[in-house]
Amino acid sequence: MADKNYVISLDSGTQNVRAILFDRQGNELAIAQDTYDTYFSKHPGWAEHNPEDYWEKLCKVTKSLMKKIDIDPKEIAGVGITTQRGTFVPVDRQGNPLRPAIIWLDQRTTPNPPPLSVAAKVLFAVAGMSEAIKYVRKHSKFLWIRQFEPEIYKKTYKFMQISGWFVNRLTGEFKDSVGMITGMWPLDYKKLVWHGLPQAYEAFGLEKNHMVDIFPPDAVLGHITASASAETGLPEGLPVIVGAGDKQSELLGAGAIDPSIGVISYGTATCMEVITYNYIAEKNMKFFTWPAALPNAWDIEMFIFRGFWMVTWFKQEFGQREAIEAEKRGVAPEVILDEVIQNIPPGSMGLMLQPYWSPMVYSKYAKGSIIGFGDVHTRAHIYRAILEGIGYELRRLSEIVVKKNKTPLQEIRVGGGGSRSDVAVQIAADIFNLPASRMATSEICGLGAAIDVAVGTGMYASFDDAVSSMTKKGRTFEPIAGNHRVYNELYQDVYKKTYQAMEPLYKKIATITGYPAED
Repeated sequence: MADKNYVISLDSGTQNVRAILFDRQGNELAIAQDTYDTYFSKHPGWAEHNPEDYWEKLCKVTKSLMKKIDIDPKEIAGVGITTQRGTFVPVDRQGNPLRPAIIWLDQRTTPNPPPLSVAAKVLFAVAGMSEAIKYVRKHSKFLWIRQFEPEIYKKTYKFMQISGWFVNRLTGEFKDSVGMITGMWPLDYKKLVWHGLPQAYEAFGLEKNHMVDIFPPDAVLGHITASASAETGLPEGLPVIVGAGDKQSELLGAGAIDPSIGVISYGTATCMEVITYNYIAEKNMKFFTWPAALPNAWDIEMFIFRGFWMVTWFKQEFGQREAIEAEKRGVAPEVILDEVIQNIPPGSMGLMLQPYWSPMVYSKYAKGSIIGFGDVHTRAHIYRAILEGIGYELRRLSEIVVKKNKTPLQEIRVGGGGSRSDVAVQIAADIFNLPASRMATSEICGLGAAIDVAVGTGMYASFDDAVSSMTKKGRTFEPIAGNHRVYNELYQDVYKKTYQAMEPLYKKIATITGYPAED
């Protein structure tokens, strides 16, 4: 399809969905977006969503996009899909949802899962995974449905992520990309196929036939049916490709297909991604290794669960003055906050923050902390300390990864809403002592999905060619030597030692208050 010139990306997140038209140079030509209904909670900690809302809003944005664009539909190579990860819905043989989708934010657990078979216990014990499997069984949502909604479980033909469900609605196929499979699924992450051992499915409370067929991120999974075309406005017969989950797609959309490039996504959950062409496991879960958005590759993912959410928290709790000023000037509050903190020196005059507003997977007792207060400190210092704390933690995690994959980072690329802050990007450059670049488009997740389509439909012969043609950097922030010197000393001599010193106190807090509860 070398004669094709356009690609449509569908980017479905937790809060909204976007349909984006890209040309073969990766330029964003048109976009239509809409907001999903707020997810609901029937019980504390639950998070569910009506699947039909996902489909209705997808149809709305695709129809809107097709009305906006004035191109020959025959020049569109295909549709690429990327979605939130970990959200799933059980469906019947016709693809109809049997209950609301359980979204990735859901915190329900199965307190007393049924015992494993003797064969499974022996297998996991020999593999040294007994504790990990306890965690899996306690947190598996499939096992929860099997135990507490047995009628739903009996009727379930497939458990589908939202990406796969979109594929089914668009093409009639029960298919998905291996690049969408992260976390609590029985995937052989090294071989990039569903696990071959039945004990793996037993641990999750699943059966092998519950799984949809999975394919590489550049595989055509089906074509737009006549009925789907009528509902969405998308041309009938258009190829459909699911690249990968949102974070993996951001890595590809930033053009980071070299392991020496790290991509920071300043989103609600802030993370840093690095690609690897050799599977690297981390049994203590200090980082995660997921299937990447290109074949035979993996995405090493470092997570701060409440990363840039802390900026939202700060604005809500302390930023009323800046919010009022932003409204007067018609700009985002972050613009005012950047101005306020610009003259605060690196290190926030001794204020140090650890960004564990949510616990780490490998340490449920971790809590956030701010130390070093003095009479010189203001709300603005706290805001800058948040940005610096995020940078310190990403550096700490990246050093663990570099030690494992033996590839030092040479540059940083940034995406997500927080990347609009000049100060945040400069702090990252200074803490890592590396150039940090914004990309030319903020829609790097959708661009990643577009690149998968461009390769999968033959617009480009390889990912190297597609990335070279479709990704472009915007502004690059060079590290400032004096700033790095301050940050490096604070990082080495204070930040890395703070959690070690505080951890016993965090556990004592849990003992006294009962939060978080002891196992």
